[in-house]
Amino acid sequence: MTSTASPNRWQAALGQRLAQALEQSRFAHAPQADGAPAHEADATRWRLPSRVAEPAVAAAVLNEMLGMSAQAGLATHCLQHYRNQLAQGRAEDDLGVALAAYLGACRQAFDHEALTPQRWQAITQWVKAWVIDELPWDDAPLAQRQDCFERFAVLTVALGEWTVQASRQGSAQQASATWMARNSLARQLGLDLPALCAVLRQLDGATAANPSAAHAEIGAAAYRQAKRDPV
Repeated sequence: MTSTASPNRWQAALGQRLAQALEQSRFAHAPQADGAPAHEADATRWRLPSRVAEPAVAAAVLNEMLGMSAQAGLATHCLQHYRNQLAQGRAEDDLGVALAAYLGACRQAFDHEALTPQRWQAITQWVKAWVIDELPWDDAPLAQRQDCFERFAVLTVALGEWTVQASRQGSAQQASATWMARNSLARQLGLDLPALCAVLRQLDGATAANPSAAHAEIGAAAYRQAKRDPV
């Protein structure tokens, strides 16, 4: 696996499609649940076999986001945490869900709003409505799709944890979390953070009446209410 942090060809196409989706969905109603069974409501068809490997690409992306060399194995730890905790140990990796989590983590760092399970599911529905069917899937090399999953999963955990810690330490640290999100989003997907957040805020109306339980929240707002151990 290459150690470059540059997006691969398929991920570059994904960024282009996301930019189009943000523009097209700005004035559209939030997507509704697609009628899938309850256990499938927070899943997409972008599923991949989980590979057991040192995620070198994800490690390079993590170092780039932090602006410094991370501890050895940190990317592996983040990936394991995503799979075992956030994805609840599912047998397959779901790139669509990981993408939604990463977009939500970026918004969390910008707006200081917790990425609740309901928000995560709403973003997943948006991805399914505006992105999933617009890109080739089976034709793209498996390794490229696995690289993308690992990048987004690792960045979700790392950015989420940084935002949590920043929420305890004041405005300067919160600004650093926002910078990381802005820089990472631009490098990985070529997207503008404020533009992304403007669209994702529109999804909140569908989730406001159904707030998540505090123990399941992923983000700064939850951690302001109750101190927790780091990821």
